[in-house]
Amino acid sequence: MIRPRLRRAGLLAAAVLLSLAAPAARAAAQPAAPPAALGTTLVVRRAGGDSVVLTAAQLGALPRREVDATEHGRAAHFAGVPLQDVLRAAGVRSDSLRGAALATVLVAEAADGYRVAFALGELAPDLGARAVLVADRRDGAPLGPSEGPLRLIVPGDQRPARWLRQLRALVVRAAAPAPPNAAGHGPA
Repeated sequence: MIRPRLRRAGLLAAAVLLSLAAPAARAAAQPAAPPAALGTTLVVRRAGGDSVVLTAAQLGALPRREVDATEHGRAAHFAGVPLQDVLRAAGVRSDSLRGAALATVLVAEAADGYRVAFALGELAPDLGARAVLVADRRDGAPLGPSEGPLRLIVPGDQRPARWLRQLRALVVRAAAPAPPNAAGHGPA
């Protein structure tokens, strides 16, 4: 008589565990939160002058990250795509930089004309490794029109001056033309 009770208790425990695990399995099977609003695009102008337009679907296919950061004294939880992955998707090389490539800058442009700059070496994973997020969500919700649909989050900066809102374009270009006799690393 004891055996059937144990078996029944075991079946009951298994049923309870399955019922608890099912919602978690369904949540894990669901696709990640969609990036930005449909119709969102991000233009990346490469150093050679050509441009790549990344769509919301292309941005959505990139690895997503989340970061907790403080902006003007307010804590927030941001989600989006690492800038490194956006650059890679657009064909911009930012690792193992050498020579003239170390004088390359990335200028991020907002809808209102505000611009911020990063040295490509600052972003390179094997040099500065600065974490920058192209965010599309704040505290679990899509960014509102005053902030998004995309914005830059730079959690390592001391103040959020480069946390650009309404990101529209990323422009990669040489910082300045090389001066004559610039082949070496010292005075001419």
